[in-house]
Amino acid sequence: MNSIRKSIRKLPPSTAIKLLRKIFSAPAPAARLILNDVTRPRKIHKPWIHKVKWNEDWSGCWIGEKVNKISEEELNARIHDADIVFFFVHGGGFRIGSCTMYMDTHIAWINTIKEKYGLKCMIMSIDYRLAPEYRYPSPIEDVVRAYEYLILKLDVDSEKVIVLGDSAGSSLVLEMLFITHDPSMFEIVTDDSRHSLEQPALSELPRPAGTILISPLVTDKTNSESWRLNTKYDYISLHTAKVIKRDYFQPVCKDEDAEEARSNQLLGIAKLQTGFSAFMSPEVLLYVGNKEVLRDDALDLAMKAERDGVIWQTVIEDEVHDWFCVREVVRDQEILRRADETFADFCYRVVTKIDNRNTMDSVRRVENDYVRSTSFDNNNSVLAAVKEEDEDIEHDDDIDDDIYSSTPSSSSMFDSIDLKLSNLTLDAKEGSSKRSSDIVFV
Repeated sequence: MNSIRKSIRKLPPSTAIKLLRKIFSAPAPAARLILNDVTRPRKIHKPWIHKVKWNEDWSGCWIGEKVNKISEEELNARIHDADIVFFFVHGGGFRIGSCTMYMDTHIAWINTIKEKYGLKCMIMSIDYRLAPEYRYPSPIEDVVRAYEYLILKLDVDSEKVIVLGDSAGSSLVLEMLFITHDPSMFEIVTDDSRHSLEQPALSELPRPAGTILISPLVTDKTNSESWRLNTKYDYISLHTAKVIKRDYFQPVCKDEDAEEARSNQLLGIAKLQTGFSAFMSPEVLLYVGNKEVLRDDALDLAMKAERDGVIWQTVIEDEVHDWFCVREVVRDQEILRRADETFADFCYRVVTKIDNRNTMDSVRRVENDYVRSTSFDNNNSVLAAVKEEDEDIEHDDDIDDDIYSSTPSSSSMFDSIDLKLSNLTLDAKEGSSKRSSDIVFV
């Protein structure tokens, strides 16, 4: 299997995309078996991983320099001494993935920020229960609990916290922010009246300093222009979308209102027209691919949030879904270097409270000329070979076995619960493919 893993990591991007398309459309057990082995941490990653088994609050790992063998007291000291604490939620269509699936990417983020700004970072990478064994809203419950643990139990200052996620992880981050900014906006409905007596109240939590959304999944609709144009390039297909809807979502009501209730779940956030500044962090950075099917829906969200007062920066490259995390699909390593630099700049600005409105106005004036002179040709693929940087190292049981079995297995506190939006304006129009006016091409 090690030789297979090594061969897969050496695949050219075009072949990697074909493989990913197969993985994401496969039944969850088979998809996990393949993806977990391909993304399993290697020996060089071991010093960066401090595992956390399910402890009634969260499970996953802390990622940082030389954290693997430190004590809990030393770990807590490192967390509170960090200049930035990242709260990361992985993607995978709510069905696959793990807290350590992007180790090379996470290490690149930490090193870039340290080298450019001298800041110390720690990453709290969350594992959550996966569909179809655990459907909506179980994963959201796990993410909310983990954020509560970070802010309330670890007492980490939210002004140095940056929340981020890729793909479905971005969806869970958005829902977590929405739920925790004003829990009174949600009506909790359960089939078992005993749950209402036992269930702890949701906590109102402070906003993080910043949010980073990477190829976010913000709607279950597949009728945007980018879905029509980019299915032939992307590894997210119409079949994959159907599989995600089948495995993750289920009607929370058993009567004629079931479909309406379902529409008010997580991916209904895309219908919002106002209220973004209330639940989002003051500043957001978005990474999206010009060749991904989710492009237009993500940019539509960006446009509406910015119009509502959120300071928003968008980075778009001529790549497919989740290119900023799934780096095997990118041929030009300069794209990733620039993207990491933008990542570091954003993180530095939001934790040091630089006046970003003036900064972003300057960026836009410079970039607008470039945007006007730049066009993407969807018929000209840039996918080719990716350099393999590290030799394959045999499986390290000490890292992997607990990491991949750490997702909490307790029954959902929110079983049969419907979290209903109440006070925010919803857009009746569907399938909009507007593009954000403030896009930064890097």
